Amino acid sequence: MSQPKVDKYTIIEVRLSDSELATLEKRAKDAGYQDVRAYVEAIIKGSAQPPEQGSLDALSKRVERLIQDVLNPFTQKVDDLAKRLAQIEEALEELRQAKPQQAQEVKETARETKREGAQGSTALERLRRQGVVFQEELQWLRAPDRFFAKLEREGAVVLTLGDGRAAVDPDFWKKFVAEVESTSLKDSRQVSDKVQADLGDRASALFNKMVRSGLVIYDEDQRRWKVSRSTKPSGVPEGESEEEEEGESEDYL
Repeated sequence: MSQPKVDKYTIIEVRLSDSELATLEKRAKDAGYQDVRAYVEAIIKGSAQPPEQGSLDALSKRVERLIQDVLNPFTQKVDDLAKRLAQIEEALEELRQAKPQQAQEVKETARETKREGAQGSTALERLRRQGVVFQEELQWLRAPDRFFAKLEREGAVVLTLGDGRAAVDPDFWKKFVAEVESTSLKDSRQVSDKVQADLGDRASALFNKMVRSGLVIYDEDQRRWKVSRSTKPSGVPEGESEEEEEGESEDYL
């Protein structure tokens, strides 16, 4: 009975430098082999071609990496564009929400102006209802000089204060002067509180502004308060017409 044939193997030791080993590993990987041993065996057996599946896998990975490298810059640009579109949509939505509110405010302003116009109100009549108006409240005036000059010609008392001018209704002015000069109080804060209680907040504000401007002073000798008025000279600056003044007065409504 014959004995089965047994393959004999011979061990061969190959000494390689690090650079040579790295070169061999790279060749094996490029050829599609999993390790150097399989690559060397294929060379010895006369074929350095890798198995078909291994070659396809390696090629697939290389193609995938190349495609990814090409698409990465475009992917970032697409992301940036998407963010910008989202910001634009958000801004448009805010505008859509703001338009109805702005339209309502315009309608309310128009109704208020129409209602006051129907009452035949003039700047002086408005001043008569309020008692006093301060220049700081009329920031929208294009020509405050003409405005206060016109009120003064129509009978208003115009005062020059430290922070601007003030127009006072004549009747309100008489009550204000009588109230301040008749009080026996010396402390300005107490006088301000009394004026506020008797004539209102605007009268108290007028008193405080006049004290700071030196138009209301306490006379120690006579032991009473004295009120002086500094009016703006009437008249319209050269080159400005009466029609423009009328426009300013109507704008005050």
